Formats: sequence, C-alpha cells, structure tokens
Amino acid sequence: MPPSQVLSPEPTLFQQVLLATDGTVTELLQLHQARPIKAHKVQQTLGQVAAPPALGCQAEEPVLHRTVLLEPVGGGDRVFAESYFVFARFSASLQRQLVETESPIGLLWREERLEMFREVVRRGVEVSPAVAEHLGVPPDTPLFTRTYAIHHAGRLLGLITETFASTAYR
Repeated sequence: MPPSQVLSPEPTLFQQVLLATDGTVTELLQLHQARPIKAHKVQQTLGQVAAPPALGCQAEEPVLHRTVLLEPVGGGDRVFAESYFVFARFSASLQRQLVETESPIGLLWREERLEMFREVVRRGVEVSPAVAEHLGVPPDTPLFTRTYAIHHAGRLLGLITETFASTAYR
C-alpha cells in the first residue's frame, strides 16, 4: 500500500535543515547528536529492479536498490533511506564498496572524491506504517520525507529518499 499524505506538523529548525540540505545527512546527524552515526543495510538488491522512470535507464541495466537505517551509536532517532542507483554509472571501486560495506553513500562518494550535483526533487509528509516500524515509531506517526537526485558529469546516477519521524530531532 502506498504511503498516504497527511497534514504536516510544523518542522523544527533542524528538521527543516534535513529536508532542505543538498549535503551529506550523516554529517549533519553526527553534529546534531554529538556522536557517530552508524549505517545498517536493511535490504539490498542488484539486478533487474523496477527502477523509478526518472533514472532513465534501460530495462537491461542493473539497478542497485537498497534501504539503509542511519542511527546514532548507542541508539536514538533514525533516518530511513531508500535508494536506486544505475550501477554501471559508478566506478568499479564504488560498485564493490556499495555492495560489500555498510558505509553511508555520502561518505563513500567523499572518499572517492566524486564531484556531484544533488538536487532535491520532492519534499513531503506522509504516513507509512512499514517505514515507521523501521524508525521505531507508532505506525500513524507523520513522517518527513525528501527525495533527491544525484548527478555526475551530466548524468543521473540515482535517487535517494530519506525519511524521518516528525517526532525526531525536536
């Protein structure tokens, strides 16, 4: 069942920053929480995945679909991230790290010194019991969400949607 749209609670200043940034969310969370953030892959599929049409990839092109939880070491408010990447558009090194490690994608890009343009393409508020479960909040909790596109050398590499509870980071 698709997430439903809901009336939005007023976001805090930090929530507004998370929704508007075109930077690495992991670093912002580390600053806000004053402790390291760990990434945990929830699910990962590489192959013939039903990719969003905006990626503009051919049906036979492998797509990496993954979901990740970002959480402070020791527990706390989480961010759920779902991403779709056209796998062949990454270097062999980055492909290997994406599949084999739990590192946040933004940190992998920084290590590879990959220049990119991030474009926020959607922001919203929704209710999604499945995502709420990952975030550890009641199923009817309004969730803030944003989707951004990642471009490199004039090509779209992927789309990332990050979601967090409206009750988080207050």
